[in-house]
Amino acid sequence: MNTKAAILTTAMASLMACSPNQDLSKNESISADSLPDGAYLLSNVTITENGEVTVKTREQIKIYARGKFMYAFDNESTGDMDVGAGNATWSNGMMIEEPTVNHDGPVSGYSFDIAIKQTETGFEQILHGMKYDDGRVLEKMVEVWDRASGTATPFDGLWRLESRETDNPELTDFSETKMIGGGHFVILQHAVYQGEKVRNFGFGTFEVNEEGKVIETGMVGSWEDYNSLSTEVKMELIGDNHLTQSFTFNNKLITQTYVRI
Repeated sequence: MNTKAAILTTAMASLMACSPNQDLSKNESISADSLPDGAYLLSNVTITENGEVTVKTREQIKIYARGKFMYAFDNESTGDMDVGAGNATWSNGMMIEEPTVNHDGPVSGYSFDIAIKQTETGFEQILHGMKYDDGRVLEKMVEVWDRASGTATPFDGLWRLESRETDNPELTDFSETKMIGGGHFVILQHAVYQGEKVRNFGFGTFEVNEEGKVIETGMVGSWEDYNSLSTEVKMELIGDNHLTQSFTFNNKLITQTYVRI
């Protein structure tokens, strides 16, 4: 795995490109029943811009669990990662998302009302009038999400790193946000490596085996060969709101403690 990642200056994309407290729904057929917790993988995106319709696909995940959400993907249009997490509240067919962190760090003052139409395989997320920092306005964007296979675990939820024990003096100011749910996980990391700011992200499957050990297998990430990396993690809850995990990386034992957000 490559610890260093290039820092790229990008415009905030996806929902974070919208104005605070923006209602992006518009008279859509939405679902009355609350969206089930779990992990969802993006099937496709249909974008209407200047009257032209484009269908795109990309590897993207979104997890809802215990009133929180987190999403992540490698954004080809910006050449940078696109990751965000925060609070998620269901209300009358609308998912109200309030991001608290993204790939650039902590954020506040944003709230998005998103129309959700549940389907047999997952849901459709419908957005209208999404405006980017460069002035582009999308007339409509429909994201089709499929529910990923996986079961709930006691570790499900959104976590913030409290402490990290490792013997790598070159890696400092380390912070991490981690989401677990629906048999999957997402991680977002910020740090300073050899005096340079770095960011990394990844997501994949999260499985508790018969011995009670957690196996995390990468699907998409900013590290080299992350999509083929499988890691055995010792994980333990301390009460309901603290989590410790330890694993071996480059023959070094790393222990991390998280607090539930």
